[in-house]
Amino acid sequence: MAQRPSDETENARRREFLKSFRNFDANIRFPAPYTHFAGKPLTAADKGWRYDALGYRNDIHADARPASETLRVFVVGDSTLVDGESFADTVPGRLETGLKRAHGEGARVYNFGAISACLNQMIALITTRLMDLQPDVILIVGGGTDMLQPWSFDPRAGYPYNHFANECLYDYVFDPRKQDGEAQDLTFDSLQAQIFQRLENLRALTNWQSDLWEWEVVRQFELSLKRLQRLAPGIGAPMRFLLQPAVVRRAERVGDEARAASGEFLAYLDRQYTRCESVLSRLDAAPIPSAAFGARDLSRIFETDSRPIFTDVVHMTFDGRQMMAERLQEEVSAALGGAVELGA
Repeated sequence: MAQRPSDETENARRREFLKSFRNFDANIRFPAPYTHFAGKPLTAADKGWRYDALGYRNDIHADARPASETLRVFVVGDSTLVDGESFADTVPGRLETGLKRAHGEGARVYNFGAISACLNQMIALITTRLMDLQPDVILIVGGGTDMLQPWSFDPRAGYPYNHFANECLYDYVFDPRKQDGEAQDLTFDSLQAQIFQRLENLRALTNWQSDLWEWEVVRQFELSLKRLQRLAPGIGAPMRFLLQPAVVRRAERVGDEARAASGEFLAYLDRQYTRCESVLSRLDAAPIPSAAFGARDLSRIFETDSRPIFTDVVHMTFDGRQMMAERLQEEVSAALGGAVELGA
């Protein structure tokens, strides 16, 4: 049984939590049916671009496929797909540029990156929305979020990052057993305190940061991947899961990469990525009944690159986004069964 943290440790954790409380931003994680959250539809982001009608970073949101789209590719993932000064500067936008060179102006890529989305959310998005929109290929770029977020946010493996906060709010507002006199006044400070206490309780219940907890995070990731593999034949388009690159897979960290996070956290992430690589190896060794699904390990594609690539543990620079887009183009080519000439 996990020991209760000392008052000093708990106070330090609360101070750390309050620093990140502003990240519970409804503009970038607005409630969305089944997928838990996406961007707030049709609202402007900090850098001036707007979310589409579904809450994703597209200039035009995906709808019924027009005849002019001779190739339709969906890229599903987390905030690493949202990075970029414009859509064309994001990983999906750069992929679209390369595919247009190879396939003509009818090639179109849609960006379904949601900040903080985990693999289970991506699966829900594909099955409840995307499979009906006639994609030719679906690429899922993830894995890092599933390892990263339980460390700092909801510690339950496979849960959306802010699920504990949603539970707390719902319990406060909609618990019919509470009498009027039992409900506390909902001030901002009391709200923060309640949400933090729920987080602490969950950390105790899950043996947070223990060896068993680390392995449970990986186990749930593996179960999600196997679920995706089973679903794939019914989706109607080939799907490829790609384990996203991370700074812990660099042979040598350049510049600010060396200060991407605390040593304790980077050591944890390194262990988890090693375990994820084993998961993909086992999945690759298992017989796959069709070409509907494939899993690839892209975590080390920048391993020996001497350029600065990462701005934190998973987000990439201009050069990193371009290299990722080129690698994704290879996956599209393989999924379609033909050669695609990579863009310059």
